[in-house]
Amino acid sequence: MEPEITRAAKLPGFDLLADTTSHGQDEALCSKLETILFTHFSNGFRLHSPIELRRFRSFATEDMEMEIPCSDEELRAHILDCGIICDEKVYAISSGARKSIRDTAASYFSGGAQVIFYDEFYKKNESWLFKENVVSEDILTKIVLDLFPHFFFTRTYFGTVQASIADVLEREILRVWGNDILLTYTELSERLPYIPLERIKGFLAQNHDFIWNSAETFSHLSRVEIRAEDREAIQAAAAEKCSIDGYTTFLELPLEEVRAQNDTLSISAVYSAVYRTCLQDQYDRNGKIIVRRGDTFDAVEIMKAYCRTLEQCSLKDLLQYEKDLIGETKHQIALKAGHAVMVRTGKDCFVAEQYVHFDVEKTDRMMDKMIPGEYLPLQSFSAFGILPDCGQSWNLFLLESYCRRFSQTFRFDAPAMNSKNAGAVIRRRCTMRYVEIMADAVAASGVPLENSQVCAFLYKNGYIGRKTNASVGEIIERARALYERGT
Repeated sequence: MEPEITRAAKLPGFDLLADTTSHGQDEALCSKLETILFTHFSNGFRLHSPIELRRFRSFATEDMEMEIPCSDEELRAHILDCGIICDEKVYAISSGARKSIRDTAASYFSGGAQVIFYDEFYKKNESWLFKENVVSEDILTKIVLDLFPHFFFTRTYFGTVQASIADVLEREILRVWGNDILLTYTELSERLPYIPLERIKGFLAQNHDFIWNSAETFSHLSRVEIRAEDREAIQAAAAEKCSIDGYTTFLELPLEEVRAQNDTLSISAVYSAVYRTCLQDQYDRNGKIIVRRGDTFDAVEIMKAYCRTLEQCSLKDLLQYEKDLIGETKHQIALKAGHAVMVRTGKDCFVAEQYVHFDVEKTDRMMDKMIPGEYLPLQSFSAFGILPDCGQSWNLFLLESYCRRFSQTFRFDAPAMNSKNAGAVIRRRCTMRYVEIMADAVAASGVPLENSQVCAFLYKNGYIGRKTNASVGEIIERARALYERGT
């Protein structure tokens, strides 16, 4: 594979500007030919078209009152000398246009810049470049190849340095960063007008020395102050916590001084800087969780430990903690931990066990009267008035929690933990898996065994929380088998 960086002479697919002395034509003739090209062939002269050649001679006769006393091949050579070829077309580029391109680029480089990306230079100057017959980036590239013979050229940029795109982006961004603590994408783009904004964004997202602070705003490790004594205290605390618990969190590390010294940074930026500066060599990070390099952590167990410290919390609180732990919200981890340690008393509320007092024997006895068979969809329960007082108002969420952890007679199952009351209360003596229970319900209903109708039945009756189900094929096959056996 051809390397990204190459000298101009090696750049594939580029024809350098023609040597204006190669065919010995005088300046007067060249000037006249350039005028014809510029005036009548602004969209390019098709070099190998006999029709274009005849038109060119005709325009020379009409405009210059001159006959061109040379063969077609010689005329093509003269025309080629007067312009730039791109996609088998010749474009006339005036000396004034070349000078403007040279001066614009030279002025930018004189300010300390090291690279110009062709596409961004063309985009920023397209309004006047197009009028000068510089109708594409390819033509611009060929012009600057000739104007700056001592520069380095790649497929995407040219400049005074020879380096990878990542390296030149880092150099240029740090060059214009100055003494600022924080800079936005827009501010960097204004300081680097000839580097595409998308390249700046992509680079900042991938280079961990640049720290995300807030929406479209970054800092750099070199702008974060962390004293040696604070670094040592953070490392000691991390080592102690990981030795005892197997993990620690940023919330448990002594970061007060670091935050005070960097009060313009968001807490997220502080965490990133502390990890990169103090912990990265020996620890792995996942969200706010820090573990020894190579160790793994169980997010559910960590969330369970967190839930044990709470008297009450909302589902939103648990989801936020889950996001802090693993960097995203999957719901399942938060719900699994919440149900395992706490009692769900509403769609958005979990409480500690101490605030619920179940009379298990009596509650199971009342539920036994409510469930005629081996199972019943949770959404089918409504007569909560017959259930004994437990210190909380009975509802479907509380009933699910009760069946999951406290009932001696019943259990709860569902395709996945959810907040839609989808699932079924099942007698513990029943050994059917949930997919078998759904198949049994389908068979008993007599619903046509078609994917859409089976899913619609299960959704409407509360067995599933979505209108589709990945196991519908298996459910239909099992239901068909039950039909055939007459059960």
